[in-house]
Amino acid sequence: MKKGIIILFTSLALTACGQAQKSDQTKTQNLEKMQNETLLKPVKTLIEAMQAENAELIKAQFSKNATQAYGAEGTMKTAYETRKWIESDIISRQGKVANPQYTIINENQVVVKGQYSSQGYTNKADFLFNVENGLITAWRMRY
Repeated sequence: MKKGIIILFTSLALTACGQAQKSDQTKTQNLEKMQNETLLKPVKTLIEAMQAENAELIKAQFSKNATQAYGAEGTMKTAYETRKWIESDIISRQGKVANPQYTIINENQVVVKGQYSSQGYTNKADFLFNVENGLITAWRMRY
């Protein structure tokens, strides 16, 4: 009888432990999924809006203080200069990324690689985006 109770208790304890681990794993996966969706959403929407040449949707992915720079060490433009650049270099020149590949670097950075082209220009895309509160705050074009 004691042996049966011990086996039953051990079985219940192991089941509860396994369920707790599974619950923790599910919570972690859900948190990662939410972070990925929050982080990736404005970047993917930007790339899709560029493809569709949807100027308003392109602009809507950026925070009002977003900055932009060329090169890994390039100086970031001011927010005002960045808005002008988005209009002149991305929207007006119909910038697009073919075959975009997205990589999450950390809790607020996404890299997009692919083939960038705009009127009169083409190059391999290596873009580093910073995202905060669901909006792009920085775009570094690392060629």
